[in-house]
Amino acid sequence: MKIFSGKIKALVFLFLVLNPVSQIFAQNISVTATVDKNSLTLEDVLQLSIVIKGTQNTPPPELPSLPDFRVVSAGTSSSTQYINTQRSVSITHNYQLAPMNTGTFVIGPARVRANGKTFSTQPITIAVQKPSGQKTTGNKNAFVVTTLSSKKAYIGEQLVYTFLLFHRIDAKNLNLSLPFDKTRFHKEELGEPKSFIKVVNGIQYHVQELSLALFPLEKGLHEIPASAIELDLLHPMRTRSSRDPFGQFFGQRARAEHKILRSEPLSIEVLPLPDGAPEGFANIIGHVTISAELGKKNLEVGGTTTLTVTVAGKGNVRDITFDEPDLKGYFKIYPDKPEFHQTVRNNQIEGKKVFKFALVPLEAGNRTLPKFSLPFFDPGKSQYSVAQTQPLSLNIKPSTTKEELNLVQSRQQNAPASKPEIEILGRDIFPIYTELDKFQNVRSHSPAFLATGFGSPVFLFIISAFLIKRQKRMKYDVAFYRHRNAYKNANQRLKKMSGPSDSSDPKEFGRELSEILREYVGNKLNRQGKAITAEEVETRLKEANYESAEATRELLEKCETLQFAPTTRGNTKELLSRAEDLIKLLEKQS
Repeated sequence: MKIFSGKIKALVFLFLVLNPVSQIFAQNISVTATVDKNSLTLEDVLQLSIVIKGTQNTPPPELPSLPDFRVVSAGTSSSTQYINTQRSVSITHNYQLAPMNTGTFVIGPARVRANGKTFSTQPITIAVQKPSGQKTTGNKNAFVVTTLSSKKAYIGEQLVYTFLLFHRIDAKNLNLSLPFDKTRFHKEELGEPKSFIKVVNGIQYHVQELSLALFPLEKGLHEIPASAIELDLLHPMRTRSSRDPFGQFFGQRARAEHKILRSEPLSIEVLPLPDGAPEGFANIIGHVTISAELGKKNLEVGGTTTLTVTVAGKGNVRDITFDEPDLKGYFKIYPDKPEFHQTVRNNQIEGKKVFKFALVPLEAGNRTLPKFSLPFFDPGKSQYSVAQTQPLSLNIKPSTTKEELNLVQSRQQNAPASKPEIEILGRDIFPIYTELDKFQNVRSHSPAFLATGFGSPVFLFIISAFLIKRQKRMKYDVAFYRHRNAYKNANQRLKKMSGPSDSSDPKEFGRELSEILREYVGNKLNRQGKAITAEEVETRLKEANYESAEATRELLEKCETLQFAPTTRGNTKELLSRAEDLIKLLEKQS
């Protein structure tokens, strides 16, 4: 009994000691909101941190409405401290706020629910100003410039929109947004981005250039909104000693600064097409030429020749169509599917479309084929023009191949039918049975056995042909090879990352996981996955009817924020698990 009562006293003592401490932690909960600056420009990003002290088991904070900011989660970080045997815990939720407009704004209270109570933060006043008025002559580390090939254009005329990023220091994690109105402009890419070096007022800049072709769809005065690019500028950090013994091993350290660079909006006047369009005009804008040729000019009736009509030039050549030539029943016409080829030269889209018609003459004689006409509007001359082919002549000779007719004469009604004479040519060595009872069933194989025996060579041939075709396709079809091996390559790289998170750098982890996801999407869609942004990944996946396009973009954004935002050690495992599940889901939807 004494031993039992001693155990009870010890348990009561522990409860009395530990229970007040737990009550203190449960009651001392506080929530505060802090920012890294109260004044910024449209090029800067605001860091908002919501710190919850006294507990780590709360749902995410409820942020207030922030219509003038674009909010991106930057991860969480937790902290546990022991001071004089007292334990204190906290968790911090980090956010990046990109301002969209200038002015003075108030970040309202954020709410946190814990232990059945609601805690609120104090409001914060933020001032957003325009960037510095310094132009390219200023001593800026990075700036952007946008240009338009012309401030006036006709409907359907090609314009060249150019985006230029100038930066003196290294720039990483570029995310470009080009907000074009699809109802007013049709957009086409003009090749891959270009990189070069340019000196501006004695300062050397690295330049990234991207050009797009824009085709106005509506007349009137329109504004092309400002383009924005998010990036990290890496400022080199100076060391106290120029002879840093670790510099040659670890390289020069750098401080990352997250920036949003915006261009100036551009205005353009879109003019309507003038009156006086020629007959048959089908909204072809540009400058085109047309030609026609015959495969054979001398042939016989029933022979075949090919009429080839080629249209080439600048403009919307893809939209050109031709009806069958009117040959008044002298020919049978078999049209082929048109072929279209597009090239980009000097930031201008050029195209060539080839139409082919197989002609089979029905009558002999000399024939002249009608001309092909193509009306178009030339914006360079501001006038309509008509391109025509030259007349083509054919010499058709009668067919030299005579057809033999098998004439059958009907038998006279009164003529008696002659009886055939029966002649025995030989006798079989086996007896001929004429009675039904003499026949017996002979044991034969079942129909299933015969079908299997005769069908197996055909089945083996089909399988062999399929395997050979697939092997050749895997060898020569790059898009098919990338699509088939996308999941395998991504899964292998994800398995290599599944080691203990303590030994991995969160920033390097986020960079590699983002690269795996982009490469997987690029292989599936046959694009350069490492070069596309998170928004473009979502757009391309939606175009390919992937249901998880938005989830892919959100995961890529988390990977990007992981590269420069403080995070907890548990986040890497969570992101890795989400990436594995997402790739499996995308694979099922492909």
